[in-house]
Amino acid sequence: MHEIFILRHGHAEDTSQKGDFYRKLIKEGKEKVKKLGLFFNNLNEELNLVLTSPLIRAKETAEIFINNIQPKPNLKTVDFLSCGASSTEIVRGLLPFSQVNKILLIGHAPDLENFLGRLIGAKNIKLKKGALAKVILNNGIELSGELEWLIIPKLINATLKINLEKRRNS
Repeated sequence: MHEIFILRHGHAEDTSQKGDFYRKLIKEGKEKVKKLGLFFNNLNEELNLVLTSPLIRAKETAEIFINNIQPKPNLKTVDFLSCGASSTEIVRGLLPFSQVNKILLIGHAPDLENFLGRLIGAKNIKLKKGALAKVILNNGIELSGELEWLIIPKLINATLKINLEKRRNS
């Protein structure tokens, strides 16, 4: 791996409505993930593989995101991204994919926050729902790297508003 992208799933149903595994994305969550995919296309990035947690909200996030990017990467559901995964479990789970250059992980907080922190040597990282980070790896064996960027849903909405205003004024 040379680059790891980390995406926290979008906004989902409340835990009181369904069991945690079966929680689906709500309309707002679906819309924000779709916008994120469209925004990602403008970054001229490309993914080789997307790995997602088996929980419904993460799988839905993966499917919506992939359906809105080009080219479409392969998608694989993996248990090591389930809720409660430690950074060590994620690292072990990634070993079979070490030859994949650009990989996206879709999962949950605080698991992905802790893993991102481990990658970049930081503590107390917070990922909003639907946030996407890119890490350039310095060392694929030890999985350490530098945060290249972090996109939060507010940034996407602000960018879309600016682009609409530019179009109106031109």
